[in-house]
Amino acid sequence: MTSVPPLPRFNINKKKTRRQSTMRSTQRRSCNVSTVTVAATDFLSDVSKQSTEGSVEVGFCGEPFADNGELLSSLSPLLFNMKLFGLYFHRDDRHRRRTDDPEWNPSTATTYTSSTRLQVYATVVLILMWLNFIRTITIFNAGDHFGALLLMKIMMITWFCLAAIFQTAYYYASHTGRLVKILMMLPVTRDCVRGAHHCAITLTAIIWTFLLSDLAIGSYLYFNSLVLDFIKAPFVTHIGVPEDNMTVAKILAYISYLVIFPGVYFSHGMNQLLGYVFYSEYKKLKKNFHRALGQQGQFTGDLSLFRRRHQMLSHAVSKVDGFLKFGNVAGFVCHIVNIVLLIYSIIFLPAESRNDFVSGVIYAFWLVLNVYGLFFSANAAITINHMVRMHSVLC
Repeated sequence: MTSVPPLPRFNINKKKTRRQSTMRSTQRRSCNVSTVTVAATDFLSDVSKQSTEGSVEVGFCGEPFADNGELLSSLSPLLFNMKLFGLYFHRDDRHRRRTDDPEWNPSTATTYTSSTRLQVYATVVLILMWLNFIRTITIFNAGDHFGALLLMKIMMITWFCLAAIFQTAYYYASHTGRLVKILMMLPVTRDCVRGAHHCAITLTAIIWTFLLSDLAIGSYLYFNSLVLDFIKAPFVTHIGVPEDNMTVAKILAYISYLVIFPGVYFSHGMNQLLGYVFYSEYKKLKKNFHRALGQQGQFTGDLSLFRRRHQMLSHAVSKVDGFLKFGNVAGFVCHIVNIVLLIYSIIFLPAESRNDFVSGVIYAFWLVLNVYGLFFSANAAITINHMVRMHSVLC
């Protein structure tokens, strides 16, 4: 009798288990993918919904914002003078789309035009300012001793250094495009634009008044006193000059002395103007917040709108602070040091600092300039910092 071999046993449960696990893992992956897709879709829809509903780009609390470029145009009186002294220029945005790009949108294009000539001019002025500062280091010689003249030389070097730092700060702001982007894209109200325009005209008039006064008073003091002869350095201090050429050397040295004032003054003016713009917008934010808060403490508005508006202004302040901090810190230190040196010379070295009428006027003239410079250096930084700290509760 033929023996029949036993039938092979198949592990059906095991195959089913593998098949079910494979199906489950596939379903799991598909579920994960669908979940991520749904989550991303929901996130994008939420973002788009937030950007359309209650957006701060169109208006805030029922007050529409000014068009892009209006703030920049309103500051033309001050910006024109900054261009004259190499403090401001435009650069092409490398990331901006070309006009022949099919995705280019004319409505979002910037309205300003770049100028290569202004950039080259600003670069030349920047180099000359630093060379002028290096030249002033040669005002020291072996015959110097501690006294009012040595302190005056130190004070003069700090001013030349301050002018070079301001020139560098605004060159950096123009080269990186931070300044023009803030002035072009920052959403501000129309009354802020009008106020900024009046502020620009007022600051320009005040600065030119100071410049003309410095030109008149400084010319008299420089050409009628021997105290400021060290400005002709390295001539007189290290290089002898014949008497026939002394007048030419004195005039050239006086021109190099005058160039430090426009850069410092107009940089201070732009700092004040930017401080006014942010102060105005933070103040309006505070006013609208208190209006929405109510008398009994109940909040009736949308808190997210106020938070986004505050974050937008704070982000703009951080961008501006990237180049303002160098000039503000340098101005604060420079003016403080100069005020201390001047007061020390007037009080403890009266025989040297007030030996004649012209010398006394020189020290009084520089003391007034440094007091005003200290006020302008501290005012913009303190004002913006005060408003940011007041509204930090919204973050």
